[in-house]
Amino acid sequence: MRPAGPGKCLPLLALALLLPAFGPGQVVINEVCYDPAGADGGKEWIELYNAGDTDVNLQGARLLSGGVEFREFFTFPHYVLRARRFVLVGGDQVSQAVFHVPMTLQNGGAETDGVRYLGPDGFYTDTLLYDSPNSNNLPDDTGAAGTDFAPDVAEGNSLARRMDGYDTNNCAADFCEEAEPTPGLPNRVRADYALLHPQAWREEGSWRFGLWVKNLSDIGPALCAGLSVCLDGLKIAENTVSDLAAGDSLRMLYTLPVSDDLNHRVTAFLDLENDPDPSNNSVALDLFPQNLSQPRLNEVMFAPETGKQEWIELWVESLPTRGDFSIRDANGNDFSFSLPGGAGYFVLCAAPEQFLLHYPGCPADAVVSTSGWAALNNDGDSILLLNAEGDSLDWMGYSSANLKAGVSLERQQNSGQQAFWRLSLDPSGSTPGRANSQSAQVPDFQGRISVQGSPCNPREGQKISLFHKLESPQNYVNCKVYDISGGLVRVLADNTPVPAEGKIDWDGRDTAGKIVPRGRYFFAWESRPSEGQKALREQVTAVIFY
Repeated sequence: MRPAGPGKCLPLLALALLLPAFGPGQVVINEVCYDPAGADGGKEWIELYNAGDTDVNLQGARLLSGGVEFREFFTFPHYVLRARRFVLVGGDQVSQAVFHVPMTLQNGGAETDGVRYLGPDGFYTDTLLYDSPNSNNLPDDTGAAGTDFAPDVAEGNSLARRMDGYDTNNCAADFCEEAEPTPGLPNRVRADYALLHPQAWREEGSWRFGLWVKNLSDIGPALCAGLSVCLDGLKIAENTVSDLAAGDSLRMLYTLPVSDDLNHRVTAFLDLENDPDPSNNSVALDLFPQNLSQPRLNEVMFAPETGKQEWIELWVESLPTRGDFSIRDANGNDFSFSLPGGAGYFVLCAAPEQFLLHYPGCPADAVVSTSGWAALNNDGDSILLLNAEGDSLDWMGYSSANLKAGVSLERQQNSGQQAFWRLSLDPSGSTPGRANSQSAQVPDFQGRISVQGSPCNPREGQKISLFHKLESPQNYVNCKVYDISGGLVRVLADNTPVPAEGKIDWDGRDTAGKIVPRGRYFFAWESRPSEGQKALREQVTAVIFY
């Protein structure tokens, strides 16, 4: 929107905390219904809102509609629009309208259309452009052809500002489709709160659960959201989250009442009125007290190609007991790092951004920066993995006989759980962030879940398979796919009966059938022989790459 003209005062500080800088009497197009249900005649309407601090006499102000060009269809008579009030202009069938005006607004569908308010001074404008392409070069408030457009809405819906008076001069950001129009009344506030980065860990003998609540939208109104945390379906905590600024986040921490060695599931739910994306309002994590694992060495690149850096890959089978670790070489050099919560592959290196340029297929969240990286010797070295207390967790050694520039050493595990290290057989020379090329082709496990086919390129028809080998001949399975933020992506099994041995495939698509973005994904597996019996719960990871 064009800045207010001379003689207009600055807004109050209190208002500036909630809205962009408005001058008194700044009138904006707040909501428009250009394609009412059924025949449009007499049913279209435009809602204006005085977002300023003082009353405005609209006499001489004009409304224009645009298709090929903007054309005037109404001039206001003497009418005082009070501060923070609405005025509705509509056809003869719009009962709430203050002014009944014949109007024929364009319905979009093929190219950009628009509505414009021209202030009484003849200079101030507020313009709403919707649909694309802008073949006729309809101008925005700068006078140039508009480049940001609100969506074309379905019949009977309106275009509404995400918050009354909210204006960034970007129609795509300011407006959204409203299935329940509010002519002459306040709009529903559309702020997207999300639950992100859930983690669970052991601390001083207790389970801790943490997550972030973030305002993903670019508006920060005074809204309150309810946050509930449940353990095995029973609510254990309830909080109120309020007044998150645009882009701001809040960390929430909980101690879980878990004192046994059984499997448990912790879930969190966020309730925010009019949240435009409820899919990111819930997260779930499974706790495996009996299956806590420590990271292990899984792949080492000690002789990279010229211009690339050394790296070490770790594998975490389930949730680690602590997050701080270090690596020590044969010369006693140490470098430290912290692992995020969760399981899967983690790549240690000195410069993650540079690493991702050379290995774009590796998920960014799997790359961990280290402090004080010590160069590995090409003529032979040993690598010792230590926990925060200095206890040895894993070890591997190599000699110059293993040297092949640009080819990593991969861990190969035999049935006796003895580790062997072999040169990578992958055509690229290594497999950071994904299964080793030296891994067995057929999973060898008892009463567990194994994932095969990662990394998966769903664009080429590839699938990820979750193999299972269970004790009971008949089992009932729940299997869900989550993204790295904890958002539910796909339900693969819902209390589905399965035999003792078999597999469940995932084609890399979400519930809507769309191929998911590349990255790391989590499979939450739950199986039980029958109702009332102890469940087997596992969490495994896989990588989508294309």
